[in-house]
Amino acid sequence: MDLFVCGNYASISCGTWIELWSGAIGAFVAAIVGGMVALMVVRSTRGHQSELAAEARVVAALADFQATLSELPRRYSDGKEAIGQLVIQADAASNRITMDIDDFRFAEELSLWPLDLGVLTARAGELHELGDAESSNEAWKMLRGALGTLIGTTQQWARTPARKRKHWAAELEIFRKKLKADVDAILI
Repeated sequence: MDLFVCGNYASISCGTWIELWSGAIGAFVAAIVGGMVALMVVRSTRGHQSELAAEARVVAALADFQATLSELPRRYSDGKEAIGQLVIQADAASNRITMDIDDFRFAEELSLWPLDLGVLTARAGELHELGDAESSNEAWKMLRGALGTLIGTTQQWARTPARKRKHWAAELEIFRKKLKADVDAILI
């Protein structure tokens, strides 16, 4: 019966032929499944690497943002042009943050700080030059407090899980608006 069903070609029995074809088909299926798994791993790894690269770019931009704004109190005596250059550099850093960060509201809030801090710095420098020590000291106190809050918040960004950062934009906005009102009240 074995000869009738699949023949005895090349002195190989039907059962042997079936085993050979079964092994070949099994190897082919295993190769396809293995290839698909490898593609999934590569895609997953590439996605994870892309996320890590974006996070690294945000951290670098935050560092530039912080460093530039930290220069404001040291450069007030260089005049409005020097302060304006620092504001432009901080704006550029905040634009880089916006390109890669997932929390657009936070990035948008950060983008509003450089100009406000630049105006405060320039005004504090003017008051200092005019000899208005009381108003100048108050402006410097506000500037140091604002920088401490802003830089202290942004320094924690990389170490804080996203779910715990959700309220940061709202808190910074409230602080910035209060600062702006205080600045308007004292510096007018």
